[in-house]
Amino acid sequence: AFATSRRGGDRATAMSADTASLVANARQQIARLLTQLADLEDAREEFDDDEYAETKAATLTQLDAFKTSLQRMTTGDVTLEDELATVKAATKAAIASAFRTPEVLKMFALRQPDELRERMKRAARDVMLGKMSAARGEVIRVEALTALKKLGSELEAEELEFLRAHMTRGLTDFVDAVE
Repeated sequence: AFATSRRGGDRATAMSADTASLVANARQQIARLLTQLADLEDAREEFDDDEYAETKAATLTQLDAFKTSLQRMTTGDVTLEDELATVKAATKAAIASAFRTPEVLKMFALRQPDELRERMKRAARDVMLGKMSAARGEVIRVEALTALKKLGSELEAEELEFLRAHMTRGLTDFVDAVE
């Protein structure tokens, strides 16, 4: 009986290690795809319209395939499903184009609330210095606040009010779909 229970414990440890490995791989994959989207947006002027559309479509196809793979992995495995919930939500948002800022989406997928807050500060500074349009700064702030809210971070009353006033339909759908 001792050997049997020990084997069962080893199997649970191995399953836990497998789950951790899958989660780490999933996070690396979503980070790679979101970085690819961000790089594409940053280098948009270097592409003609057809090249840009084709490259973006290819990346979104990869994201869709990744989403399908995540759905298969989580079927029947509640622990794994819990661990991958954030990655799945980020993938869904990318595919639906709810987030227009791949950098913010990447921080959300990798559960980086401090980096999200820092990105909001940099955007506000860039707007004040004239390096970024007010509209672009607003998009970054709305998306970062939405990501922070979904990660369970406490938002100040002013941040919640700003979010309510400026949330886009895509982000509203994203929040509703993941809750």
